[in-house]
Amino acid sequence: MRAARMLLPLLVVLPLLACGRSGGVGDSCGGGACSDGLSCQKGFPNGFCSQACTAEGEGGGCPAETLCTRQFDSLLCAPVCASQSDCRVNYACNGVSGTNGKACQVQP
Repeated sequence: MRAARMLLPLLVVLPLLACGRSGGVGDSCGGGACSDGLSCQKGFPNGFCSQACTAEGEGGGCPAETLCTRQFDSLLCAPVCASQSDCRVNYACNGVSGTNGKACQVQP
């Protein structure tokens, strides 16, 4: 019985951890908020959590696992991707100028 009491909190927390991040760079923000330091680009499909950056193709002040990319007329941090399946619907895994990397960018 004591072991069951010790396992119960773990069983409650594990499914929450499996849900993944929420509000990080590239996440949808159409119905919610973005993480601290990020803003919701509401003109993007289902919103797009991001932050401004300074140099396309470089970190340019972007968080880890993101690249500075041109999205419409702005430079914004976008999640790095290896293939289309890494990106949300309405976003494409495209090469980023100035680097060999790819990032999820809004499809025109």
